Amino acid sequence: MKTIKWTLFFYIFLIFALISNNFAFSKTLNIPSKIHFKLDNSEYNKYIRRAMRAYTDGELYGKSNIKKKYKKWVKAKIIVEEKKINSEIRILGDLKDHLRIPQTSLKVKIINDSFYGITRFNLFLPETRKGENEVFWTLMLKKINFPSLYTRMVEVNLNGNIYKAILQEDATKEFLERNNLTETVILKENDFQFYLDKKEKEIYDKLFTPSFVIDNNNFLKNDISNFIASEAISLKLNTNFENRVINEDLFKSIHKKYASHGLGSINRKYIFLPYKKIFLPLYYDGNVQFLPGKTNCDSEVKKEILVNFRKDFEDLTNNKLTKMQECVFKDIYNLGKNNMKETKEFFLGPKFKKEESAEYINIKNKIIKYVKNNEIKRINTKKKFVEKMIIYTFILDDKYFNCYLSILDKKIKSCNEIDQLTYSKFISESGRFVKTEQFKSFPINLGVFNNEIPIIKLDTNSNKYFLDQKGTYFFVVQNYSNKDLEFIFQNSQSKLFIQGVFKNVNFNFINEFNNGEKLSEESRYDKNLLTGCVNFFDTTFEKISIRSVDMTCEDSVNIKNSKGHIENVVINNSLYDAFDLDFSKLDIKSININNAKNDCLDFSFGHYKIKNAYLKNCGDKGFSVGEKSQLNLDNAFVTLSKIGVASKDEAITNIEQIRMENIDLCLSAYKKKKEFQGSKIKINKFNCNNYKTKKELDNLSEILILKEN
Repeated sequence: MKTIKWTLFFYIFLIFALISNNFAFSKTLNIPSKIHFKLDNSEYNKYIRRAMRAYTDGELYGKSNIKKKYKKWVKAKIIVEEKKINSEIRILGDLKDHLRIPQTSLKVKIINDSFYGITRFNLFLPETRKGENEVFWTLMLKKINFPSLYTRMVEVNLNGNIYKAILQEDATKEFLERNNLTETVILKENDFQFYLDKKEKEIYDKLFTPSFVIDNNNFLKNDISNFIASEAISLKLNTNFENRVINEDLFKSIHKKYASHGLGSINRKYIFLPYKKIFLPLYYDGNVQFLPGKTNCDSEVKKEILVNFRKDFEDLTNNKLTKMQECVFKDIYNLGKNNMKETKEFFLGPKFKKEESAEYINIKNKIIKYVKNNEIKRINTKKKFVEKMIIYTFILDDKYFNCYLSILDKKIKSCNEIDQLTYSKFISESGRFVKTEQFKSFPINLGVFNNEIPIIKLDTNSNKYFLDQKGTYFFVVQNYSNKDLEFIFQNSQSKLFIQGVFKNVNFNFINEFNNGEKLSEESRYDKNLLTGCVNFFDTTFEKISIRSVDMTCEDSVNIKNSKGHIENVVINNSLYDAFDLDFSKLDIKSININNAKNDCLDFSFGHYKIKNAYLKNCGDKGFSVGEKSQLNLDNAFVTLSKIGVASKDEAITNIEQIRMENIDLCLSAYKKKKEFQGSKIKINKFNCNNYKTKKELDNLSEILILKEN
């Protein structure tokens, strides 16, 4: 009976997935409208005492900011049915409108688990974000394809104190992946000026002090992620920065009309795409208002679009769309439909040339000169100074530094080499400062000065290319058909980025160098956030083939955000993963992979259909199906591999028939990452010979074998 029920469920799911136009299961959340916190008495008392002190510290109608010393975490549990999720909460917000004792806006982080797929979120008191208008706005932005944070109205129960709040997820790895983006930097302005008195502000205004920090500091894991973050900061300091922001004019025109508060520099956030050196705008805190006269309600949209939006809004607010909101949606939807550009339309060109301000060049040159002409040591960063200083932080020659500039004579007094962790804190803690002679010295981040990976554009008129330089080669075309392409790698630090529409093309990737370097154990991506020797992004395939030999990158071939039909894939001798597919919808007729030191096939966040696959000598997994992917596999053979098929993190793996030989573990289904649940494997015909373990699964996952030989 259990088998029949599970089979019925599986086929219902498949029908749903096939009729869905998008990867809906990887993009949506289903968070309930009620959230229940339980704190023990000591933790609750801490929270209340801090809230009271934050409210009464200073003149209530004068010094209206909430001081950072009251924003400390307390332990809490979230009650979900019979389960208790460990979390921490703290007071949230800059101004005291976030305090309504005993209620406050709250920041929440989940410990070693997730809350319906998210790990960090905010609970705003409704009046701080214009209530349901905030839900309307984020939903509307999503409908026109701007990345937007999941937002809904909820009822909060905090130790019996019940009140309404706006739940909004934080900009985290989970948020990015749900928007088909690899985890990357999210940049925002350092809000240090919020904490300056009048005299301090006058001092900072006379010096070069624009400063930016990383909003998602969990991204900062190693030297390469620090470099990527610093490159984003240095590009933000360019005078022509707005040229790099996708759909910036559209974003501004929409928000100027209804949510101008979101255009304030302190509220602007940007998602950085390192491989193109461009940014996506991310909405935050628009103080959304629909004032009379802003829209005439003449715009029209298709009935089904409006009906769908109404339903989604009601699900998130438990209220119906107002007439004014309906008019605004029609107005904005048409504006977005007619003016929205896709990421793939943006490439490095003349308008992307770096344009640094004279002030930035001046302080940069002054610092570089000092570093080159003076002895630089690693010192205690808490060193005391007897005069007021501005602290500048930066990366130079892949090393981390901070330098102290005297505000009296505008000279550099000291520069120190600092460690990775210290630097990470400097570029991720907004409002962090050091006191020098009773002066708040906030670190001003200058980004990275050099050691970028060169971008090399390939002329697309040839059909054979030699990649002999350290850098990322770009092969970008609108349409390319009926012509074979060969790329010969002659430098161990060359990578290839390919984008376009390809029809009847045979790709051949060959390694001709013998000095391949092993990857750093701390990072699987490079300074452009690329993992593959060959990287197909935003590409459409029609009857193409791929052949790769002797590649030494994390992925021999990586396909991301792409779609279409691939006839044949042959990959031999991969130092790490052979074939990695992310955020894509692909139909592949035949795959033949031999000798991958890690996984032969790796799938995440997408729909994949494979007719035939032959996998041999996979150092880890033959098929690694993860992160809500759906794989439909007709026929496969896996031999001499550690694991035959691994399905994890809400992936669904559906196999018609598969044969395995000389395998340590034939089938494995499990939850690996805390933001996901278990996984499923269904096999109609299964044969595994000469194995150590047939199957392993956790209590959240299922493996169904209908017929076994």
